[in-house]
Amino acid sequence: MKKTLLNNVCLVCATFLLSNNLFSQSNNWQEYFGNDIVKIEYSYQTCEFSSTASQELVIFKISNLSNDNIKLNYSTKIWNNGKEVETEHNPEEFRRNIRLQADEVFISNCEITNKEYTIFSGFIHNITQERYPTLTKFELINITTENE
Repeated sequence: MKKTLLNNVCLVCATFLLSNNLFSQSNNWQEYFGNDIVKIEYSYQTCEFSSTASQELVIFKISNLSNDNIKLNYSTKIWNNGKEVETEHNPEEFRRNIRLQADEVFISNCEITNKEYTIFSGFIHNITQERYPTLTKFELINITTENE
């Protein structure tokens, strides 16, 4: 009985700490792009990766500001360690399409279901919290919207 109670208390504490950590990370949004139809914001989020390191990802908050369903299209350009990553050989890997309902807000995160809408930034050592960034710059280009 005591062991079950202790496990439940630990689970509640861990859940609170994790949700507080995720909330504080994704609460610091910076606007990247905006017009009358869509607003794109970004933030950095630390995601558990292994027992020794975590991943830092650029996550996006995409808001449909219109009363219509839309399709948002954009391409991603990234620079790792100061050098632009070649995207011409596989442009579909860097092209994104997302459908948004009227007034919908989409937030990418560490979950595998929408991780394709994130950008890898670097590793963070779990014990020392030392950062090993590789991403030095990113751009979202050819941003277009169309009504659905």
